Amino acid sequence: MERRLTTIVAADLVGYSRLVSNNEEAVITRFRELRHELIIPAISSAQGRVIKTMGDGFLVEFPSPRAALHTVVFLQHAMFEREGAVPLETRLMFRIGINYGEVIVDGDDVLGDVVNIAARLESIAPPGGVCVSETVFTEVADASDTLLVPLGPQYVKNIPAPVNAWNVLIKGVDARPTKPPRRSERPSIAVLAFENNSDDDEQRFLADGIAEDVIVQLSRFRSLFVIARNSAFSYRNTHKDVREIASELGVRYVVEGSVRRGGDRLRVSAHLVEAKTGGHIWSGRWDRMVSDLFDLQDELTRAIVSELAPELGANERSLARRKPTENLTAWELCQKGLAEFYNYNNESYPAAAKLFKAAIDADPEFALPYALLGRWHSVMVTTGRSSDIPNDVQQGLVNASKAIELDDRLEDGHVALGSLLTLMRQETPAKESLDRAYALNDNNPVMYHARTMFYLYQVDPDTHAMEKSAQTALALNPKDPLAWAFHFMIGTARWMRDLENLRPDVKEPIDAACASMQADYFPLMVGATLYARLNDLDQAKYLLERAIGRRPALSLKMWQTAFPFPSWPRMIKSIEPELEKLVEIGLPRE
Repeated sequence: MERRLTTIVAADLVGYSRLVSNNEEAVITRFRELRHELIIPAISSAQGRVIKTMGDGFLVEFPSPRAALHTVVFLQHAMFEREGAVPLETRLMFRIGINYGEVIVDGDDVLGDVVNIAARLESIAPPGGVCVSETVFTEVADASDTLLVPLGPQYVKNIPAPVNAWNVLIKGVDARPTKPPRRSERPSIAVLAFENNSDDDEQRFLADGIAEDVIVQLSRFRSLFVIARNSAFSYRNTHKDVREIASELGVRYVVEGSVRRGGDRLRVSAHLVEAKTGGHIWSGRWDRMVSDLFDLQDELTRAIVSELAPELGANERSLARRKPTENLTAWELCQKGLAEFYNYNNESYPAAAKLFKAAIDADPEFALPYALLGRWHSVMVTTGRSSDIPNDVQQGLVNASKAIELDDRLEDGHVALGSLLTLMRQETPAKESLDRAYALNDNNPVMYHARTMFYLYQVDPDTHAMEKSAQTALALNPKDPLAWAFHFMIGTARWMRDLENLRPDVKEPIDAACASMQADYFPLMVGATLYARLNDLDQAKYLLERAIGRRPALSLKMWQTAFPFPSWPRMIKSIEPELEKLVEIGLPRE
């Protein structure tokens, strides 16, 4: 693809829909006159090029940041002279954002994050004002006679890392930074350069490579703001306290690490530090033989990320649980909702949904609670709790689609959508959604669990693919609150391949699922069935009682029609004798 460095200006008319609804013809006429008499001539004189117009706004390319800044400042001052006497409610004002960087050229169009960030900067500029990125500031700061007011890191929609921004002082515009509450503020993290503790200085490149790969993989989790490599690595050899580094970078967590090579052996360690206290939340150490360094680097990166990401989530949920709900941000409400969700019982599921909805109310533009609510609706169906399956699927689709609309790089939205399409037996679009989630983040164990459900719901289930996906989820996070379900799906896949026989390779994962005190009622019920087949009625009764404790409405009749996947009637038929034994020891018939 052709790429080039360029400056992008995004401009949008403030309140255009409101203005047009009040006096459509007058507003359109005034806007047209502005465009022809002021805007286009100013752009042309600076050798700018209009890439596209959007009715109430436009996207422009300039040869340099200085030319762009000079032109838009002139335009905003001219707009104030022209419109300043007009009442505020009918005044025409632009918000303008400027960014500089490398774009992808597609004919007359340009694409990429440089364009996206320019549009996001426009959205946070004050009415009549101009907001510029750090790359623009760097290019103009030493020569510009225009005053720039620092806003600090700004968290903008669909951009994974905070963007440093500056407002331009414009006549008649308040460019001072405002600090509204960050209602959906997500945890931020910096991965510092790993220390090279080897005698060989050349091993520094390996240490840097591992740390950089961890940064890249953590950046795939849209729930995290990850500081870029150059900023994080600038603290190498400064010997600053980790709390001071975190304060300067504005992050909640810091990852430190070290690499030591001795002969053919390599030792890598990593630590997760909570910045506020300086306390270590988690530590990991890996010893490996050095063979293929590239494969080894990939293995170590995945090992670090697969242990680090769950610990971050667990800590965030723990912090959220300690705070009263009315004081939580949208992010914290999601974490508190997940903590309820992971209790897997009749009381916690409704509580989780209520918290996800509260997160949406707190920040309607935050994608995560919509994705989680979409997933919640699919779980109501897959756990046999839905009293109205079509309605749950429909409501889930609405929320999953909204999550993707708000942030199409959030894998949780695609996971929720793929799960719901699976329930609708729309195999091709379901697979496409789950493949999209995989492409966005192949470190997410919930995504692999959703794939096991996709295989389960096929008319002819692919039990080998189902088992492999569950094993991958378990390998990624054996401590996940959903780990019991990963074990259960491994056992289910093996059981489905031979419904008439109980083999040790089925019993082992079912036992592992039932051993978790978080396990929902259905693995406990399957465990009770298998022990009834083994004539161990004491263990069967114990598991049955736990299942009824999780789901007080459990009965033989309910169990026989609990799940809508195609193989369930066949599986029920294969265990009819065992179910009668369960009725004898306490399972209600109806």
